[in-house]
Amino acid sequence: MSRWLHDELRIGEEVEIEAPNGTFIFSGKEANSVVLIGGGVGITPMMSAARYLTETGWSGKVHLILGFRAPRDFIFREELAELEALNANLSITVAMSRPGGEPGHGTVGHIDAALLASAVPDIASQRAHICGPPPMMDAVKAALVGLGVPEIQIKTEAFGTIKRDPTAKGTASTAVLGRVLFQASDTTAPVPVGATILDAADEAGVFIDNACRSGTCGSCRVKLVSGSVRMAVEDSLTEADKAEGYILACQAQIGSDVTVEA
Repeated sequence: MSRWLHDELRIGEEVEIEAPNGTFIFSGKEANSVVLIGGGVGITPMMSAARYLTETGWSGKVHLILGFRAPRDFIFREELAELEALNANLSITVAMSRPGGEPGHGTVGHIDAALLASAVPDIASQRAHICGPPPMMDAVKAALVGLGVPEIQIKTEAFGTIKRDPTAKGTASTAVLGRVLFQASDTTAPVPVGATILDAADEAGVFIDNACRSGTCGSCRVKLVSGSVRMAVEDSLTEADKAEGYILACQAQIGSDVTVEA
């Protein structure tokens, strides 16, 4: 989106925007302390949380753990120094995989289990938010689980490509596993191997609201009337959503015929 805005948008043009959505938030009500872990530009949502918690005088401990390749990639450095001076409950740990011999840039290497345990000794009792490239998030999540953090206390938001079921063969396949009936539209469409219900809706001309297409924003939430699906990512669904039969169309892959309210 950022690249498109810079390359395509011209002075005087207007765009319609929606309010932020999804469940990747921390307002201070969800836990008494929090670990915010950002890789590269994944620092962005962590900065929003750090600013808010500092400005509101939240009394909980905020552990901000950041990973960058090199010093030139360390964005928000000056603002972080200001926030740290304002908030005695904010601790910042920085890891750089390629510091280039420059001093004063924190730990050399990646965010791993050893760094997490050192930065947050009681990490097993913490709530953690992770944002960054998918491989980085997968590695950090595995490290957190290995350190005893319950998966339900780990929230993620990805910068990168859409995450698919690793057993899928890809959307180019002509093999069809089943069909989806879009109940409200009275339309039936095939769902090829590797495709999602949202892919099938796009092909059939059925509108399902969507935005991120990676399972994090929740815009494509739709109720499953019959059948079953598998989803690689379902972080934006609450337990109540799941109990009521809601799925994420951008993530839902089928094994047989299904019906959805769309």
